[in-house]
Amino acid sequence: MNKLFGVDFGTGGCKATVIDLEGRVCAAAFKEYPSEHQKPGWSEQDPSLWIEAFIETVSKCKAQMEDGFDKVLGMAVTASTHNAVLLDNERNVIRRCIMWNDQRSSDQSNRLKGQYGERIYQIGMQMPSPTWTLPQLMWVKENEPDNYAKISRLMFTKDYVRSWVTGDFCTDVVDAQGSLLYDARKQEWSSEICQILNLPISVLPEIRQSKEIVGQVKAEAAKLTGLPEGMPVIAGCSDTAAEDFSAGAVKEGQIIVKLATAGNVNLVTNQANPHPKTFTYPYSVSGKWYTVAATNSCASANRWLRDALYPVEKALCETKDEDIYEYMSEQAGTVELGAQGLIFHPYLLGERCPYFNPNARGNFFGINMLHTKAHFARALLEGVAFSLYDCLEVLRDFTDNMEDIVIIGGGAKSPLWSQIVCDIFGLEVKMPENAESSFGGALLVGVGIGVFANEEDAAAKCIRMKTTYRPNEENHRKYMNLFKIYKKIVSASKPIWDDLAELLENEK
Repeated sequence: MNKLFGVDFGTGGCKATVIDLEGRVCAAAFKEYPSEHQKPGWSEQDPSLWIEAFIETVSKCKAQMEDGFDKVLGMAVTASTHNAVLLDNERNVIRRCIMWNDQRSSDQSNRLKGQYGERIYQIGMQMPSPTWTLPQLMWVKENEPDNYAKISRLMFTKDYVRSWVTGDFCTDVVDAQGSLLYDARKQEWSSEICQILNLPISVLPEIRQSKEIVGQVKAEAAKLTGLPEGMPVIAGCSDTAAEDFSAGAVKEGQIIVKLATAGNVNLVTNQANPHPKTFTYPYSVSGKWYTVAATNSCASANRWLRDALYPVEKALCETKDEDIYEYMSEQAGTVELGAQGLIFHPYLLGERCPYFNPNARGNFFGINMLHTKAHFARALLEGVAFSLYDCLEVLRDFTDNMEDIVIIGGGAKSPLWSQIVCDIFGLEVKMPENAESSFGGALLVGVGIGVFANEEDAAAKCIRMKTTYRPNEENHRKYMNLFKIYKKIVSASKPIWDDLAELLENEK
């Protein structure tokens, strides 16, 4: 049977997935890679690690199928957005990539808001914050002028990898929007915003639709990966847009809760609805938009807990070929709701919605002598879910319909975590069989090359729900009481966060 291929570059690793035309997974592989945090709030990655991960995961997928890639019709690459890869005249990477969760450009963001905020919002539909490429570039310009002067090409994560495969120089409308350099209404780079940085538009890639075929697999890439030379490759999109598509979100009003490196609560709309506490993107589904309310640290917080408190257990699980996250979830499941008063705020890299405060810091509040590692594991799952509930509350400004909610992402594989989210929301949530960016990217390939009539046809043929979680009303009531305390801690912490940030800045 013919097949479709999607490769996604999340913040924590690369996932490659091959599916058939009925949505069944034929092969899959994953490769983890690290971020570098050289200073508090910094987050960078070496783009060469993405190429290594691409070669490894693609090769593993080929080995899993008897007929290899013989019947694979096309490929998409997706990735987290905002991440600018800077290249010089010889197409060499100038510096490590500043990632979307990096908070170093808070000063630049504040100055951009003060001087140009209203105009940037009118054009780009968002207010500047450290997440966006615009303030990140401003930081490079002011702190690394020699590197800034070398910029000949600017590419985003998925585009850098796809260009290695095909040799093209383009991006899609979703990643363009993620830069805050793009005028989505005019569907072109904004010369007005680029002039703020004295950034020539010539260094920016051509803008294409997410499902458009933009190139073919080159001979060199085919040799290193086993991909068929000449196989078509579409532009692709952001990981969130691909995941939302993989969850079957093709209609206005559908809500997607994402438990991945970051946590998102996304709403599909028929038109752009800019809001100062959300992000607004054109969708990979033709004619649609999506509104994003996002928390910075979700599964990444759980990964931090794994490395900080469970290194011995992680090593033991690896020797037994067992999943450390399943072990941690089992531990958390032994603890009662509320973790005996232990409350976690997942602001390990500042926070986005609804506070947009790069000075925000994570904490465990209420520690007592009865608490064990299991309590910390439970509190972390609950704290992230509270942060997602904060996001959901913002989306109530756009819709009263909370009846079509799907939960996706690596964290959603934990039944405990999904049920905690369901209980805190007080709403029914459904989980698809296969809801990952690489799966959504593969579906988008099918639309782009014409094996599906459109996105709705692809969803109808390939997306099936696996589980439905229903809220426990008594648990919801208890969680709402805890959420009030969660919010009080945030309010009390704001001046302390600022004092701490100022102290650390003065000590540099």
